Amino acid sequence: MKNEIEFWSIKSIARFLDHSINYTRNVLVKQTGFPPPRHNEIVIDGQRHKSKPRWLNSDVILWAENAYIKSDNIGEQHPKKRGRKRSVS
Repeated sequence: MKNEIEFWSIKSIARFLDHSINYTRNVLVKQTGFPPPRHNEIVIDGQRHKSKPRWLNSDVILWAENAYIKSDNIGEQHPKKRGRKRSVS
């Protein structure tokens, strides 16, 4: 991975974490502990507006390493049994 500072959009974060854009926007970014977005102030026709939110790539990667990917929890997950229970004759 590059050591350059990059600003990531929701789409870039979703691609990095291998999730859909909607899931990333509606769930992951709103979790406590997720890095706050950075906004740029732009002027259009004399009015100030915020740009779309962007996140520092290093902040997102650090969050993913510490909070999102926990190796302790990976082994604890058991597959769910599917289907209905059968009656015992």
